Amino acid sequence: MMELSPLIILIFVGVGMVAGFLTGFVGVGGGIIMVPVLLEIFHRAGLPEEVIVQAAMATSLSVAVFSVSSSIIRHRRQKTIRWELVRWLAPGSLLGGWLAAQLATRLPGQWLLWSLSGLMLFAAFRMLRSTDNPPGMEKPASSWKVGLTGLGVGMVAGLSGLAGGIVLVPALGLILGVPGGLLAGTSSGTIIFSSFAAAAGYLMATPPVNLGAGFYGYVFWPLTLSLAVGAVPVAQLGAWVNRRVHGNLFRKIFGMLLLLVVVRLVLG
Repeated sequence: MMELSPLIILIFVGVGMVAGFLTGFVGVGGGIIMVPVLLEIFHRAGLPEEVIVQAAMATSLSVAVFSVSSSIIRHRRQKTIRWELVRWLAPGSLLGGWLAAQLATRLPGQWLLWSLSGLMLFAAFRMLRSTDNPPGMEKPASSWKVGLTGLGVGMVAGLSGLAGGIVLVPALGLILGVPGGLLAGTSSGTIIFSSFAAAAGYLMATPPVNLGAGFYGYVFWPLTLSLAVGAVPVAQLGAWVNRRVHGNLFRKIFGMLLLLVVVRLVLG
């Protein structure tokens, strides 16, 4: 597959740190950083084209399990998680993540790549336009609406490798009326379920070709661990900053970065 030199490991620790910060600060899982990088690495390493996209998504989701867990610890201490919503979102997230991972292993990688680009484009424009909800704007949500939202988040996670936060964060604000200060924490509390279920689905799947040493299912564990080493501690920092810094300016900057990543994916 590929040799992981000390320099390569350090680079991936750095990538994990960036992804971990975004996980804690924005609540999107970090896949928007990791998936494009993993696609490039697996392509250069000569992984068979028909499994590159799935391997990148599976590895990204396995890292998200660690980084999101870390961010939840900080968000819980800061009381920025709406647990009553998480309880209704979690079952659908688990089911959707598992089912979508099974589906993704049977779909063409190019189709998944275009879907990923579309989701990232949506996230970019949503972040560029988003603002914090003013106080008192929370909307009551029925249990079925919350449950369907969780199912959709899980499906997005399994089919994109992005843990589902890029859909959940806007849904929490627009559909469920969660205040801006609670978006990242509530998203993190939910996408841990979709990430875990989707990663488990990829881990237990059997690729159509031999991917080489280090792979279990579609997950490449050496890179998973390298990314997690950087992501786990910095996710705590991201969650800490989220509590203390107004997120609107960051969302605008991050939206522009997302647009650049989409352009890179499409041109690549």
